[in-house]
Amino acid sequence: MKNFIKLTSVMLFVCSPFFVMSQTDTKKDIDTRVDNWRYWQDKGEQGIVPLNPELPPQPIIDYRLHPDGKTAAIDGTDILIVSGSGMNQSENSVFVNPADNQISLNGNNSFLGVVSPAGANAMFTFDGGLTWTGGPSAPLSGNSGDPAMAIDLDGNSYAGHIASGFNQGVNISPDNGVTWTASTVAVGSVLDKNHLWVDNSPTSVHEGNLYSAWSQLGGSAPNLNQIIISRSTDDGVTWSTPMQISSGVAAGSHNQGVNIQTGPGGEIYVVWAIYDSWPSVETALGFSMSTDGGLTFSPAVRIISNISGIRGNPITNPTGKNQRVNSFPVMACDISGGTNNGDLYITWANEGVPGVNIGPDVSAYMIRSTDGGTTWGTPSRINQDPIGNVQYFPWITSDPETGDLHTIFYDDRNVAGTMVETWVATSSDGGGTWSELRVSDVAFTPAPIPGMAFGYMGDYLGIAARGGQVYPVWTDNRTGQTLSYTSPFTCGCAPDLVITANVPFGGIDHQEADQTITASNDIASGGEAIYHAGDEVLMIDGFTSLNGSAYRAYIEACTGTYILAPESGSEGVDDPEYVKAPKPKMIEYYDEKQAAIELTVYPNPTSDIFNVKLNEGALIDNFDVRIYSMSQGLVSYNQFTDRSANSFQIDISDFAPGVYFIEVIDTENEKTYSSKVIKK
Repeated sequence: MKNFIKLTSVMLFVCSPFFVMSQTDTKKDIDTRVDNWRYWQDKGEQGIVPLNPELPPQPIIDYRLHPDGKTAAIDGTDILIVSGSGMNQSENSVFVNPADNQISLNGNNSFLGVVSPAGANAMFTFDGGLTWTGGPSAPLSGNSGDPAMAIDLDGNSYAGHIASGFNQGVNISPDNGVTWTASTVAVGSVLDKNHLWVDNSPTSVHEGNLYSAWSQLGGSAPNLNQIIISRSTDDGVTWSTPMQISSGVAAGSHNQGVNIQTGPGGEIYVVWAIYDSWPSVETALGFSMSTDGGLTFSPAVRIISNISGIRGNPITNPTGKNQRVNSFPVMACDISGGTNNGDLYITWANEGVPGVNIGPDVSAYMIRSTDGGTTWGTPSRINQDPIGNVQYFPWITSDPETGDLHTIFYDDRNVAGTMVETWVATSSDGGGTWSELRVSDVAFTPAPIPGMAFGYMGDYLGIAARGGQVYPVWTDNRTGQTLSYTSPFTCGCAPDLVITANVPFGGIDHQEADQTITASNDIASGGEAIYHAGDEVLMIDGFTSLNGSAYRAYIEACTGTYILAPESGSEGVDDPEYVKAPKPKMIEYYDEKQAAIELTVYPNPTSDIFNVKLNEGALIDNFDVRIYSMSQGLVSYNQFTDRSANSFQIDISDFAPGVYFIEVIDTENEKTYSSKVIKK
């Protein structure tokens, strides 16, 4: 008869010259306001607009080979999200799984060759961004792109997009992308520039609601040129009748570039760009909100009316870069429960200082509301470089656990006017101060994707964060193809960390925890890892630091500052900025002679109960069972005496989906057996 153990979870706590054809030239054939790539691709294939030509590989600066002391330190090795011969990608959207910050979903537009666009795709990582699974065309092929990704508290994944025929659609996956189901949000004419959001606030009365919004540029009044929104209360299966929310601002031309956020209590906030004429730059920001789960919305208002965006006049590109650009606003809301809980933040790219709107630079600006959108503060500049440079395509996120803000943008502060780098700015005080980090390993020269139309290289970047794990995603053409990259990094200080991700050649892994770090990863030759923990750094079975690598582990409080101090000798001892810590502690695992005795876990993955078996009939009387989450460290600890067992069962039905590590510790013989289990 098997022993049955019920474990209770005990939490221990980033073209050519811009071509515009006026509507009067081709009134019957073209609407220049539309930004969707599929629309312009169709017009290009019809011969109405020119297609981007093939270009030779564009210049890059590879900082991995040629370090540049002028720039900030980079965070680590860039990771290619999806690759393929003839493949091009753009417009990244990223979302972190609320149950496990090592799991993240990225969507981007993928183009299989010049004339075979696939639309938005869906890619997952289960190891903190090191590797990604999915495909460039499956499972969301047949759509017209503009991805907007989300994951709810139940683990359901959502991929919002413009559906074929310029409708609105969303694909739903209950199993981390193994299967997808298509759902239609709305049907209409030219439903452009969509956004999708899910209410993940644990204190919200509308938790789990989905909201999809878009610009309706085709059709007829009263919704023509307005922002439209719909909601789902059943995990995206059905959607409410679309509701128009923007007419109160009386845009002279149209409203476009919508972004949605939800607050701690389920409040819904919607922001968009206003065009008072066309062709024109963005001139104002519109705003509306709902406090009843999307049943009704407040009259739309202009929260700021004196901006100058960068979408471009008919013959100019204010950034000076060889690609089309815009200043669609992006919003974040703090739901962390911390000091700034409920605060709203909106960012956009502005030419000169907002209100003056002239000057030698384009910068990422932000406005903040501390009263739920009733009033807004003075615009402040996010990037901290001297005036005169260009920062554009900002995207902002608020970490739902820490409240930290992270903003990604293209930046040319250190390079020639045709080139850019990718940077992230981080603030832990509600945008009062910012620290900046260059996240791209290269500077690259933007260039339009061959075969696409109107200088297209994508219209936005993406960034998401949870529990200090930050995922900036962007597009660049360092290889001659336009591809999607990420370079995840850790911000803040978690109570405990379990590190399993290997550090490759040239990789840098700097991490810290308030209490304990448990590491079982490999550090390759040429890689660097520095780990700080307040109590102990545990290097368990499987940990390897190879010859030629640089590895340090210190008993040190969270400082955010990492120093590769010497391993031995007197050098550095008298340095006032560094005091050498005691040698880290290593867990003693089972004797080499006993290596054949293994821990078997099945079924794996599981949704509730799994079996644990010590092979070769080994019996233990007194043992501990510990379970670790990849994102939160130790989450369950139980002691058992006089069991005399070699097999038992564990119930993790109450655990959140994710990857867990199980340890069975033979306390009498001082042996530890470990394995991994995946909770579906």
